[in-house]
Amino acid sequence: MPLNLVVQTAFLGDLLLAIPLLKRCRQIWPDHQLGLVCRKGFGDFFLKTHLVDQVFEIKKGDAESYNQALNGIAQHQVNYLVSPHESLRTIFFCRKIKAQHKIGFKKFWSFLAFSQTVKKPMLLPDPLRQMSLLQEVDPKLKDLLTSYAQTEKPYATDFKGKLSAPPEWSSMSVRAEVLKCVDTYRDLEKRYDLKGLNDDRAVLMFPGSVWATKRWTKEGFVETGKSLQSQGYQVYVMGGPGEETLAEEVSQAIPGSLCIAGKTSILESTQIIARARLLVGNDSAASHMAAACETPLISVFGPTVLRFGFRPWSASTYIAQKENLPCRPCGKHGHQKCPIKTHVCMTHLPAEQVVQKAEFILRS
Repeated sequence: MPLNLVVQTAFLGDLLLAIPLLKRCRQIWPDHQLGLVCRKGFGDFFLKTHLVDQVFEIKKGDAESYNQALNGIAQHQVNYLVSPHESLRTIFFCRKIKAQHKIGFKKFWSFLAFSQTVKKPMLLPDPLRQMSLLQEVDPKLKDLLTSYAQTEKPYATDFKGKLSAPPEWSSMSVRAEVLKCVDTYRDLEKRYDLKGLNDDRAVLMFPGSVWATKRWTKEGFVETGKSLQSQGYQVYVMGGPGEETLAEEVSQAIPGSLCIAGKTSILESTQIIARARLLVGNDSAASHMAAACETPLISVFGPTVLRFGFRPWSASTYIAQKENLPCRPCGKHGHQKCPIKTHVCMTHLPAEQVVQKAEFILRS
């Protein structure tokens, strides 16, 4: 059976935003297998939720892992290769793959790897940018993207900070597939006392981010967590590898909260996220995990802004941010240190704003 291949070797957040692209590939090529090239440790989630049939994982900077992935791909007849990732490393990787058709975004070096290129529609949210790679092989999608660009306002928020819902044809929800992984959840129940998850009383805090300036203040998360814990909700403090210390500090300051940061895989994390009432996090992968699970979320934006395109792609997303700061945005990804040494985008965002949004969501 021919294999179609998506190459997305970016950080987890960008990879999660590729879910609508993967789902569209399934629709237009139902008789083909679908493969995914991604970073090491990310593939299991995409396999277990049946988004793809095969995964080829690579480790950044590890030439042997790239060679192993190439050898694995070479065992298949690749029909379409689609690459939303634009780094030169990925370009040279794609160049080495034999495929009938290779599609990527238009760059001056694109000719090195791709037989077909698409101009990246920067005004669209990133899930739609990634989907746009399919527009020449899927004319209906091209019309849908054009209509959306002309009629929708994906970055406008209402008076509560809520973003508009994505169109159904670009949904990134895998909630049903996540909840089917019952054995994974049962294993978690054996390891932890998962209070609140089975009676709709769990609230999740994700205080970490790869970029230091994208982290809301520890005090903000603590104050929010204390308020919700005192109202009868069970607060969990979570995060990925490297975020354990921050998460533990936040959890220790919230009496009765539970910290499981760094102790769960991506699939295990989504088992918890899918059963939670609310997730509060930064502009990071956790927000996109919540969107994929259809869990209501509050995403705190600081150095980055919505128009960059990386908004959480769900109907239950609320944004908390300090408006009208002349220093925003200060970079596409944020920084490890505030360029002007004030970090006012986060330090001047009061917990009261987030608590009010949380209480509104939890009452709804």
